[in-house]
Amino acid sequence: MAFTTTANDHTHRRTAPPRRRRTHPIAGVLAALWAVLHVAIAILHLAGRGPTPWTPIEASVLGSLRPATAATALAVLALLALATLTATTVTARRTSAPAGVHRGAGAVLVAVGLVAALGFGDMRGLALMGYLPMVLLSLLGVGPVADLDPAVLASPMLSLSHTVGGLALVLTGVSVLSAGREGTGRATAAAPRRAAAALRVGRWAVGVAVTVPVGYATTRIAWAVGLPLGVRDAFLVELGSAKFAGLGLGLFALVGCLLTLGLVQRWGERFWRWVPRIGGRPVPVSMAVVPALFVATAVTSAGLGFWRSVVMGDLDRLPGEPADWAAWAPELLWPLWGLALGVAALAYRARREATAERP
Repeated sequence: MAFTTTANDHTHRRTAPPRRRRTHPIAGVLAALWAVLHVAIAILHLAGRGPTPWTPIEASVLGSLRPATAATALAVLALLALATLTATTVTARRTSAPAGVHRGAGAVLVAVGLVAALGFGDMRGLALMGYLPMVLLSLLGVGPVADLDPAVLASPMLSLSHTVGGLALVLTGVSVLSAGREGTGRATAAAPRRAAAALRVGRWAVGVAVTVPVGYATTRIAWAVGLPLGVRDAFLVELGSAKFAGLGLGLFALVGCLLTLGLVQRWGERFWRWVPRIGGRPVPVSMAVVPALFVATAVTSAGLGFWRSVVMGDLDRLPGEPADWAAWAPELLWPLWGLALGVAALAYRARREATAERP
């Protein structure tokens, strides 16, 4: 009898449909915070009682959009997101909610998230991450920008908030879409094939996602040490301390390259054994996937902004001159970098899920 029970349990484990994918609750919280924050900021600005929620910049998908128009668009987007999030919270408590409701709500959240992250998010958010070491040093009164005015950080912080909030909306929307689908019941026996396919795709994507930022980092590191790689000598003089922000982004890109390699390496699945307390344990999938998707979103929106400058003939409005090709050409490859990194992250997730389904 014991043998029969064990066999039946084993069969049940192998034939049961895979667990539905769920996004960590923090994504929904961040999405709601973004919506509430930007509804308030946009309304206050339109009423003449608050700062602009978005400042025009050439290296942005929105280009020279008027602040009032941007505030109106943000208010509409944020209100739509907030209403949809509220509706999904209510329908989640109803077991008989039609699948069409989930699909519609999920699609709205994904669409709003993409507009927020790729439209209102731009190069400033990425530059803020590059400036972060300098900003921290400035708080101590040291470094190349010891007299940094905190007010100049407002616009980059708002841009970064759109990247974070937009990605959170997309992840929440995908989760809602998944909740409206029934389990596919894929056979566990197919898991090794899916894992192998995901690894093949992931390797190609990681190769691209590493090559592009290395080229960008090479130019910025060269500038920091005084080598005018791809630019005029006068350009480095014009940059001044700003070249250290480029250095920060370049080093950030190289660290990202190392972490990207982990998406197809064994050490990207388990913590190194020498790491205290967590050594040898599996790396949580979200710990690898979410940061990768965040960087992918940030570099894609920034890259699209540079493409807009090229298409609209606005290169002369960016720092330097069109002849300083290293100042803008590497950024034109950023959408490819972002796409490849996103594919690599999703392939990593698919591989880890398929591996977990193996008998």
